[in-house]
Formats: sequence, structure tokens, C-alpha cells
Amino acid sequence: MKFIVEHMEEGLTEWVILEYRHMIKNLGKGNLILSGMTPSTIASAPADIRENAELTEKTVLQFADKSKVLLLDPASPDELVPEDGTAGFEYLLFGGILGDDPPQDRTRLLRQLGFATRHLGKHQMTTDTAVIVSKVVTGGTRLGDIPFVDRPEIKLGKHESVEMPFRYILENGAPKLPDGFKELLRRTNDATFDAL
Repeated sequence: MKFIVEHMEEGLTEWVILEYRHMIKNLGKGNLILSGMTPSTIASAPADIRENAELTEKTVLQFADKSKVLLLDPASPDELVPEDGTAGFEYLLFGGILGDDPPQDRTRLLRQLGFATRHLGKHQMTTDTAVIVSKVVTGGTRLGDIPFVDRPEIKLGKHESVEMPFRYILENGAPKLPDGFKELLRRTNDATFDAL
């Protein structure tokens, strides 16, 4: 099964790059397709992403049979279950949208295309977390058996932390985050304080 992220952001921010790397790390080389990218976004992508994922200007309907695509959609009435991994779907589709808090339902742009849908529970996840959770579920683990932490407080320093408004997989007592993510939060936090 391949995992498609329909790239719905302008360009590639550092946050998006970290999430794409996290997806590749957990899915393995060649299992991630980043679709709907502009030529300039593809050209600006770091070499490790270009080498380990497929980057394409095409949108999902230009290369995949709609009946073989399962859209992960928070508004779906049905939860993703392990049986979906053997139900004939060849692709799991995600809207590559940096999350808004509260959510703005930008997945509706993909929902309108008529794909079969499933949800991952009522809590909003980052795109990389949703991709990793979907891999775990389609690999045989029920969603309810995956340990999660909601809205975790990420320590950035001795007296500094930030609450993330998302659900993350809980791994070894901590949220499963992309490599370099805490450093990015620390720099972003420092820049915000410096601007005050």
C-alpha cells in the first residue's frame, strides 16, 4: 500500500519538511507519494525527500483509480480498521495541510472528489502522525490499541514549553515527534519572543 499526501500548502516550510522526513522514516523508501506539487516546490525539496519519496505535479485523480483510494477524513462516519489494509485499496490519501486550531475542514476539498473515507478518531493529528497511525492500523493494530497523548506540553528548555494542539502517538512516555522538531519549536518560540 502506498501513502499519498496531496500537498496543499504553499511551498515547503521547515515544519512540512520535518513532517515529510518523519513519514519517510516510518514508511520506508518509495512508499510515500507527494502529489499536487508545483514544479518550483519539487525543485526546492531537499535531496533526501526527492530520493526517498515520489514527488509529482499530478493530483491523485491523474494517476490513481478512485476506487483504489481511501481518503483519511475527520468527517468520515467510519473508523479506519485493520481490515481496510486488505480490502483492495492501493492508496491511503491524506490532505497535506498544516493543522489549524480549531480545524477549518480543508479536507473537504478532497472529500468532494468522492473517495471512500475513514477517520482516525475525533482528535486532530498532524499529517505525519495520521500517516504513521494509518500504517500501524492497516498493519493489523486497532486504533484503540495505539497509545496516544493529546495536546502534549513540549519542553523546550528549563523554563520554557509549548502546548501542541494535536494528538500524537505516545512512544516511550513521550510524543512521537519528527527529528529536529523540538529545535524548530525552540527557534520559532525564540523568534516570537524577540519580536515582542
